[in-house]
Amino acid sequence: MNARGNFLIIAIILMIGAVVLLPVLMAVFPPIDILVKIFLVFSIFMMVRGYLGNGVLTIIISGVLIYFLVIKWWWVGASGWMAITLISLSVFSVILWGSQAITMFAGPKRR
Repeated sequence: MNARGNFLIIAIILMIGAVVLLPVLMAVFPPIDILVKIFLVFSIFMMVRGYLGNGVLTIIISGVLIYFLVIKWWWVGASGWMAITLISLSVFSVILWGSQAITMFAGPKRR
C-alpha cells in the first residue's frame, strides 16, 4: 500500500480510538462522566422533540431513551454520541478525501 492508503487506515483507527476513548475517560474521571451525561440527556431530548414535537409522547420516549442510553448503558450512549458528533463535525470527510486521492492516483503507472 502506498502512503495515502496508510493515511486512510491511520485516520480510521484514530476515529475509532476517539469513539472508544470517551467511555474510558468517563470511567476514570467523574467530572467528565457528569458532563457527558448532561450532554447526552439534552441531545436525546432535543432529537426526540425535533422528530415528534412538544407533547407527552416526547417526554415518555425521551425518558425511556435517557434511562437506557444514559443511566443503564452509558458506554453505548457515550460512544454513539461521540460518533454522531464526529460525523456532524465532518471529521469523517477525511475518509472521503483519502479514498478519492487513492482512486485518483490508482491508474496505470507510466514508465
